[in-house]
Amino acid sequence: MVDFTEQRCRNFVRRIKSTSAAIVASALLVSSAGAQEIHPLMSSKYWAKVGAFFAARDVSLSAVGSAGPDPGPATYLIDFDSETGLDDRSDLYILEFGWQFGEKWDLALQHFRSSRSSQKELAREIEWEDVVYEAGVNVNANSYMRITRLFMSRRVLDKGPHDLRVGAGVHLLDLGVSIAGEATLDDMSREFQANVLSASFPFPNIGVWYRYSSSDRWVFHARADWLSASTSDYSGRIWNATAGADYAITKHFGVGLAYEYFELSGAIKEDNWRGDVSTRFEGFMLSIDAFW
Repeated sequence: MVDFTEQRCRNFVRRIKSTSAAIVASALLVSSAGAQEIHPLMSSKYWAKVGAFFAARDVSLSAVGSAGPDPGPATYLIDFDSETGLDDRSDLYILEFGWQFGEKWDLALQHFRSSRSSQKELAREIEWEDVVYEAGVNVNANSYMRITRLFMSRRVLDKGPHDLRVGAGVHLLDLGVSIAGEATLDDMSREFQANVLSASFPFPNIGVWYRYSSSDRWVFHARADWLSASTSDYSGRIWNATAGADYAITKHFGVGLAYEYFELSGAIKEDNWRGDVSTRFEGFMLSIDAFW
């Protein structure tokens, strides 16, 4: 009887051990499966994106000048885009590179650029930075804008598929305009003139960034940056927000779709350009992603 009881105890202990081993193995499998449920972008050390931004663009660039049939001595800001007929729609190209270092830090570098051109017969006489273009003259106009964004953030929430970061960075804005056509000189003679203005200045910013990975294929993200600043050469404010999703095709490549909003308004007070800049981009960005 004792032997039988001991045998039952041994069998019970053996089943407990087997069950415990099975539970531990199952837990390990679930844990492993849970790790696989995270999109590679969440755990990779590096990532890169190449994309096109199909944006509706609302831009107003101005410089000190005058306009009208008889401008006289008064000067005021001339809207370059409306006077020269530059289109409000622009396709932008975007490059992005990121580095996650340490346990909580990452550094992201983003660059996008756009350029536009137009040819138009002026509806009225304008004076653009001391050069006069009379009504009826055909002019060629060009503008470009390059924005480089450097942002460092620290993870403040990291719970499984959730990732929340806060940080600070800088937007470096580089923009320029040119107008070329037959201009009237001070002695009333006419001559082909090309007038080029350019300026570059940094805008510091702070921001938040949130990501959520619903599986090993999908990650959803949202980001917002903002700040206003003023120096002797420029003043203004900046807003930059994006929301979208990325799909992993393989462990190292994927595609992304996001809605991007960028707004900048300010005043330029440099020696070679005194005027205002107001720009807003919003639209969808389609990207090819890499992570490793």
